[in-house]
Amino acid sequence: MKKTTKIIALLLSVLMATALIAPAFAADTQNDPYASLKEGIGYLAIGDSFTRGYGAGDNWQNQIYLNDTYGNFECRNVDGSYPNRIAEAFGLNAPDDLRDTSAKLWPLAHDAVSTAYVLDLLGIDDGFRDDEFTYQDGSMIRRYETDLKYFGDPLSYTLDGQAAYGETGEIMSVREMIANASLITIGLGQTDVIYKAQIFGLNTLDMSDISAIPGGIAHIMDLLQQYFAYWKDAYPLLLDYIKEVNPDATVVLVGTMNPIKNATATDDVSIKIGGLINGIMDSMNAYTQMCALERGYIYVDISDVETPSAATEMSIGHILSISDPIEYALIAHPTPKGYAQIADKIIAAVEKNLDTGANVNKVVAFFTKIFDWFRQFFATLIEFMGKIK
Repeated sequence: MKKTTKIIALLLSVLMATALIAPAFAADTQNDPYASLKEGIGYLAIGDSFTRGYGAGDNWQNQIYLNDTYGNFECRNVDGSYPNRIAEAFGLNAPDDLRDTSAKLWPLAHDAVSTAYVLDLLGIDDGFRDDEFTYQDGSMIRRYETDLKYFGDPLSYTLDGQAAYGETGEIMSVREMIANASLITIGLGQTDVIYKAQIFGLNTLDMSDISAIPGGIAHIMDLLQQYFAYWKDAYPLLLDYIKEVNPDATVVLVGTMNPIKNATATDDVSIKIGGLINGIMDSMNAYTQMCALERGYIYVDISDVETPSAATEMSIGHILSISDPIEYALIAHPTPKGYAQIADKIIAAVEKNLDTGANVNKVVAFFTKIFDWFRQFFATLIEFMGKIK
């Protein structure tokens, strides 16, 4: 009888311990379904001009360049950008002033930011540097110096890329941001591959010389392959770092798109040469999706969002004839409607992920009730065994 009582008591102890632990995993999200996204610093948006919101709203130009010079702290938001829309949808506090650390939206994004740029801010000794572009351009140098002052870490590389490291950021180091974020979206690759091919290839193409077009296109395709191979090696370094320092974060990898996929050669030549780069875009998206699957991250496809070129059916010849640099750059970005489409895709993907977690919590809650029933049953049984002892 004593042996039986001990066995029952042991079972009761195990069940009671399980019943106490299980509710900790069954978080009550009925009051705020997005509560888990607000833990730590909340939402960190890493990316280039697509993430920053180039052309996203009426006031985008004033807002986007506030990041470029240190001292302009009112630069957290760009109205209409997808991080701003996501913050609004999830109820994440997003004051404009970067010094307000109660915020739950932190954009580490500028136009023309590459993967190597972010790796340099992290101080990862990777051998990848964008010297031919990022650190040879005055505006990019200014942006990087500003980011060092805002978010630099003692490990961050300075502009010379040598052993001398940057100073600790005034607001928060990029390492702290990554380690303490609950939601991270990463939109990198467009600058690394497409924009660089545009700068060093497309922009040098003379559409007035028909005989030179085939050679020019071949040069662009070669550049795309080179830049893709470079980005393909650098991109996982960032993802692996995030996985190591913040394995519990919800991470969304945002794909890329071909903004001129329907563009013809000229207004008179109807050959859709814009579609020639669809292959490299498909490769980039397939690789991004594979990276997401390998790490348990979420992948969001944005290849079908609206762009100015798609909306107006512009030709490559017409695009290259645009003299205004802002108007020209807008062609390579989503329209305001396109940014809304990106936000909607990410919001839906994150909500689906949260619902999956909620369903797991429901299962845990169900078994918690069962454990509680058994606990009461064995307590009664032990009490009864004690009486008949």
